[in-house]
Amino acid sequence: MPNFISEDQIEQALLQKIQLLYGYDSLDCYTEDPEDLNDGSHRTNKRDVILVDRLKEAIAALNEHIPETALDDAIEKMLDKRQTMSLVAANREIYTLLRDGVPVEFDNARGERQQERVQLINFNEFDKNKYLAVSQLWIKGDKGFRRPDVLLYINGIPLVFIELKNSNIKLRTAFDDNLTNYIAEIPQLFLTNAFCVLSNAIETRVGSITAEWEH
Repeated sequence: MPNFISEDQIEQALLQKIQLLYGYDSLDCYTEDPEDLNDGSHRTNKRDVILVDRLKEAIAALNEHIPETALDDAIEKMLDKRQTMSLVAANREIYTLLRDGVPVEFDNARGERQQERVQLINFNEFDKNKYLAVSQLWIKGDKGFRRPDVLLYINGIPLVFIELKNSNIKLRTAFDDNLTNYIAEIPQLFLTNAFCVLSNAIETRVGSITAEWEH
């Protein structure tokens, strides 16, 4: 018997706990072939990280007074890769959209131009949101594929990145060898990120995408 807690054991315990205690659904997206699109995420491109079908369903329920064409415009704004911006600037911009809603315009029933904000997350009634824990999701970057251990989604938007290590491995490894490389190689995952969590079941650290190890 090994004298440590394995990464897989930690992952399964984590998924079970957030399902039982916090009502998350769980989705295992592992496929042997990283290119395989039949992973349950319903993505059409492995570079994508937002689950568009879940996002569209969620915001349609949260914004019943806004027409579908305007909701589609809001989704397009969320999917924008913001390649001319730094990751930090893009993350800040998307944070504003998550907090305040996405500004859209449309013609109302009277034919008048109307301005609204599409709510992405209901911060007042948390049970109105859809929560999903996604494990082993292959994400394509410029240097190949990366597969984060667990991502926590709200309404199809990945807000929390979780990297796990065996309990006998120093947690600093998760920062140096995983998080730092992931931010460099699959930056699209961190455009919407709010928290990064590193754990080996003995020690856990939480930070932002700009936090150094000491923070």
